[in-house]
Formats: sequence, structure tokens, C-alpha cells
Amino acid sequence: MVKDVLSIAVCQCGVAWEAPEENFARIGEMIRRYTGQCPAWAEYPDIIVLPEFFSTGFTSNTALAEPVDGPSLDWMRRTASGFGTALAGSVPVLDGGMVYNRFYFVRPDGRTEWYDKRHLFRMSGENEVFASGCRRRVVEYLGWRIGLNVCYDLRFPVWSRRTPDNDYEVMLNVASWPSSRAAAASILAYARAVENQSWFIFCNRVGESPENRYAGGSLIVDYKGRCTGNFHTDVSVDEDGAGFLSACLERDGLLRFREKFPAWMDADEFEMNLESV
Repeated sequence: MVKDVLSIAVCQCGVAWEAPEENFARIGEMIRRYTGQCPAWAEYPDIIVLPEFFSTGFTSNTALAEPVDGPSLDWMRRTASGFGTALAGSVPVLDGGMVYNRFYFVRPDGRTEWYDKRHLFRMSGENEVFASGCRRRVVEYLGWRIGLNVCYDLRFPVWSRRTPDNDYEVMLNVASWPSSRAAAASILAYARAVENQSWFIFCNRVGESPENRYAGGSLIVDYKGRCTGNFHTDVSVDEDGAGFLSACLERDGLLRFREKFPAWMDADEFEMNLESV
């Protein structure tokens, strides 16, 4: 199936610290409430986006790293199938003896693609316990090309740049971005959308962890740098500020704008020297 309009729902939720089963239950209930009310005020979502480390909180405790096809991915597959929507979010994963911050994109039929976070947040020591990914990832879903991006990746425009071999209409960034740096996240999300002439979806959590506070600030920014979407808090089972940010993305307007204003044709050439995985 190819859709000209893609419905996105950003789940801005709280995350219980290092408690996967509790988070599965809480987020699952939020999704149930949201999808149950959709006919009243929103399109049924084609994709639901969850924050970075939605099952554990942003922890460096590698004991919580799951094997490939671990419980978080199993829950995502069951949830995507049960609600008939793709599900996207990151979890800590142990693969080949290395621990990665792995962003899963799960289709309703269970097929899964993934991206490992490239830029590790050294100020919290993430780079000391996790391995860095070295491949950008664009998935195709319902005829749309969707880039995958995690939190700190937002600060690095070259990595996120839309190029012939990294072409996309939508970029998803899942985050655990503290409230102390919220202004930077907003500025960077707008910049990534405008410079790549694409939608940029920023999904951030709310609540607290032992080291940080999170105030959400999730965004859906279009290719002209306009913030869009409707925020719904009546589906929350969580902290203040939790809810769903939803919007419908129209392909035709994007393609017309790229044709009318082809700034991408004047982009600087660059090379990336990346090792194979």
C-alpha cells in the first residue's frame, strides 16, 4: 500500500526507571486510550513513535541490555500487530558482544528494521559503555522513506543530511533530552527540517530519572520550518506533560516545494569514511 497522507502519533510519555514491564503496561495503556479515541479527533496512526530507551529510561546499566529479539522487541511486535500500526523507539541491545542504543522500526506484520545510534553522549559516559553505529538507515513504509535518528544525533547535520544515498521525506528522532537543554533541541529540530526539506519528528519523554528532568517538548516540524500537530493529554496515564502529538503529513506539498525551491541542488559535496558492520 502507498499512502499520500501519513498519520504520525508521537507518544510523549514518562518512563519508569529501569522497569521494562511497568513501562510496557503504561505505554500500552496510553496507546489503547489514544487509538480508541482517534475517530473523534484524529486520524488513526500509521506510525506511533516512542522515546529513546522507552523501556528503561536513559541508563548506562548494561545489565539491562537485551539480546536480539529480546522482550522489548517482542512487546513492540505484539503491540504493532494488536493495534495495526507501525511502532518506533529505541532500547539497549546486546549484539555480537557489544551493547548498542538500537532504534527499532516495527511494522504491524512484525517485520523489523533497525538503526544503531551513531553519536554517543560522552557527557554522560554513554560512549564508554555503548558501541557507536556506523550506518545511516532509511526505511520504506507505505511508500514513504523514513530516516532513523536518536537523540544526540540531532546535533550533527552532516550525519542527518539528505543525500541521494540517504534520501527521505521524514526523519524520526527519538530522545531522552533533558529540560536543561530544551531550547537547543527545538532550534536543532527546526534546522534539520529546513535544511533537508523534510519533516522532522522529535519524540521526547517527560518525568524524572536519577540524574535528569525531562519536559517533553516533542515536535513535528515541516519542510518549511513550521510547527504542526495537535497535542492530546486526555489519554495519559503518566506524569504531567504526557500525551500524544499527532499530525497528518501530505506528500504532494513536500514534492511541490522541493521542485519549486530546489536548494538541495546547491548542497556541498562530502564524504563519510565509515567502517562496515
